[in-house]
Amino acid sequence: MPYPAKKNTKLIEEVLSRIAQGETLAALGRELDFHPNNWRLWCGEDEQLAIAYAQARDVGADVIAEDALRIIDEEPERVVQIDEDGKKSTSRIDSAGVAWAKNRAELRLKLLAKWNPKKYGSKATVDVGNKDGETLKVDNGVDTVALTLQLAEALRAKGDDK
Repeated sequence: MPYPAKKNTKLIEEVLSRIAQGETLAALGRELDFHPNNWRLWCGEDEQLAIAYAQARDVGADVIAEDALRIIDEEPERVVQIDEDGKKSTSRIDSAGVAWAKNRAELRLKLLAKWNPKKYGSKATVDVGNKDGETLKVDNGVDTVALTLQLAEALRAKGDDK
């Protein structure tokens, strides 16, 4: 039986604690022998568990964000170059290590944006209006035939100028 764990207080406390530390439900399910779908069913049946799980996920998301900052803030490894005599000649930052750290941090931030777009997502908004804070007003009483004729007249006049 691949997922023998049953709902119990010890399991719930362990999962909530580790979710709040930034671990994923899938990884915990594999380690603690329960299926993530069972966890979701338990949350559906128990409102207090669902609330506690949501709070733990929120805290865990902050932990993951802080982890991304830690990854970026760490000084990259240096590659030491040795001269022909076997002595250290120069050292440089390992570009592969920098790229790896960047990818690790970016992936965490992208997952956070998917999991909690309100808090971690980037949303671009465009305000359209006549004045600051005023929404665009559409006048349905416009005579479209007259407007089309005026536009055609203007275009003809523009063509005559050439």
